[in-house]
Amino acid sequence: MAKKSNSILVVGFNTRPLTHSLNKAGYVVYTVDFFGDLDLFPNVNDVIIVQKALRSNYEVLKDKYSEYLAQFAIQLHQKHRDTRYLLIGSGLDDAYKEREQILDEIKNSHTISINNNVNILKKSRDLTHLFNILKTHGFKIPSSCTFENFQLSKTDIAFPLILKKKRSAGGINVFKIENKKEFSTTIRSLEKKRFIPTEWLIQEYIEGIPVSCTVISNGKECEIVTINRQVIGEKFLNSPKEFMYCGNIVPAELSIFENKLISEISIMLTKELGLKGINGFDFVLKDHYPYFMECNPRIPGSIRASESVLNLNLLDLHIKSFDPNEWGKIKKMINSAKTNKFATKLVIFAPKDIDKNTLLKINNLKFVHDKSEPIRRILKGEPLCTVLYKATNLSKSYNGAKTIVNKIDNIIG
Repeated sequence: MAKKSNSILVVGFNTRPLTHSLNKAGYVVYTVDFFGDLDLFPNVNDVIIVQKALRSNYEVLKDKYSEYLAQFAIQLHQKHRDTRYLLIGSGLDDAYKEREQILDEIKNSHTISINNNVNILKKSRDLTHLFNILKTHGFKIPSSCTFENFQLSKTDIAFPLILKKKRSAGGINVFKIENKKEFSTTIRSLEKKRFIPTEWLIQEYIEGIPVSCTVISNGKECEIVTINRQVIGEKFLNSPKEFMYCGNIVPAELSIFENKLISEISIMLTKELGLKGINGFDFVLKDHYPYFMECNPRIPGSIRASESVLNLNLLDLHIKSFDPNEWGKIKKMINSAKTNKFATKLVIFAPKDIDKNTLLKINNLKFVHDKSEPIRRILKGEPLCTVLYKATNLSKSYNGAKTIVNKIDNIIG
């Protein structure tokens, strides 16, 4: 019989990669997930799927999914109140009210939160605060100013420039603006929705190679897990937005200097913020210098690719990093892990509405994960599946993953 002391409730937009590793590590897994991918179900002991529970789809629910994730997390915890751990994944990064609702639910139980606390999250997601820390330590940052202080006629930030939320996630609220006319058009478009000027920044556009850094820490000490290339807004993956997250290549295969500087910035920020567990930092490399973009104070999307090349169960290490007695073992395991392989993760979006029969054919391919359950059509722009391909070098890994993407394109027709 499974031990309740080894049980965990996982809440997030896409929990399949997290539940996969936790199940492999021997945890009893309960999860609240938005999509309910086909390959999620073998990993879990109990589950609530947001789309199924509400009998709706991504397009209808996308603006309020954090509220539903929280509601169903509370519901599932009430069913399993003796759950040992709570892990919050993607989808609730900036949903502080919803996170606090979940934390209120567990506070009178034996469930332990293995997440950064809300105050740390707020600091980690505040770009102005992070840029100030970086400037204090002498690191270069993109020129930026708050939207309220920005004046088109007097700006020192040249076009093209970036308009982005101070707390953006996955590249959703990031816009590249080419000129004054486009700036005005974009603002008018945003004002038709829910545009709060205090939430937005104007930032210098840094053209370069997008990379990320995954770290593990205990709140005081920090180790680098992997440094990764990011795949952003690729048309061959049908990305619905220019800066949408579409995957990673792990490791990034950068120069010693680049790796050293990325590591230095990531470790400094981790310690300054007091982050715990596994977290991620995003950068753009321009002229070999890493310009910081944002912090993801949670387990990042590159985690399965990192696990694949390190041959480590990083979810298990994340949980153990909250136990002061385990840090020495974690540090030793991370430092002794060898990255002699490369893994490419590519997230494919639907180029058009995809029917059930087409989904069945895609799901039968090797190296395909996050398989959409063939019970309804996948709408254009929705995530379709993920490809994860490992090989002996970066080129073979990336090209191998692209070969699978080509097979999927041929199936879709």
